[in-house]
Amino acid sequence: MTDRDLLAVAFAIYGCAFLYGLSFLLMRRPYSRVAMLIQLSCGFLLQTLGLNLRGTTIKAWPLGNPFEVAQFIAWSLVLLFFIIGPAFRLRLLGFLTAGLTTLIAGLSLAMHSWDHPYPLRIFGSNPWIEIHAALAIFSYSIFAILSLISFMFLVQQHGLKKKQFRGIYQILPSVQQLDLMAKRLLFTGVLFLSASLIFGAVFWANNFDLVPVFKLTATCIIWIGYLCVFTLRMQRKLVTRRHAIATIILFIMALLSLWPVESARGPELIDKTSVAPQF
Repeated sequence: MTDRDLLAVAFAIYGCAFLYGLSFLLMRRPYSRVAMLIQLSCGFLLQTLGLNLRGTTIKAWPLGNPFEVAQFIAWSLVLLFFIIGPAFRLRLLGFLTAGLTTLIAGLSLAMHSWDHPYPLRIFGSNPWIEIHAALAIFSYSIFAILSLISFMFLVQQHGLKKKQFRGIYQILPSVQQLDLMAKRLLFTGVLFLSASLIFGAVFWANNFDLVPVFKLTATCIIWIGYLCVFTLRMQRKLVTRRHAIATIILFIMALLSLWPVESARGPELIDKTSVAPQF
């Protein structure tokens, strides 16, 4: 099987996990956490093999085009679920993770133009650019989980306002728990994205003329946006519903910026990344 075959099968398994959870929710019955975990684990294993196979072929992290970036976000999203799922004990988080992963992975597989060829060793021998890219995409996955938590917060808050306590509202945690989780995830995501920018700055400081203006601007806007939300949250000026809506909007903006950001990577930058940074 090729790497795309493995990623396609992983997508199908994620889709089955989402439909499994959806069928139980429509019947207003809780689904089995074990069954959901098994399905996500199988999809994650195949997706890991697919990304590893592609990474071995290109001799770098598979982050060279929009297709690989989307797949890496989906992979990181499931990985984060495995890490924080047991701690948060959110039954619906597995279902929503499966849904968002299916959407991102499926879209990347459907858009064949996203999987365009590019030179081997796209990051050259420069480890700073590779670490920068991996940390940035991982931070986006944290923000993806944050958007799911925020979505659950909005749903639970709506139920409280309408005085509805059955069905899906009965499964969701309290708004206080969801709000606390969102706060922790926001801090973690900002931390990883900031670290990504620091590693990228090591290269940018010596090769600023080779960094596409749009790529630099888009990345900084996303970072500033999340940093502002975090600051306002710590000052208690942006809380509850507004905080949830802001994090969801920012994540959508982050996803929309990925394709043009990747397209902004020119051949000059690819060649120059082999230059070791100077401190």
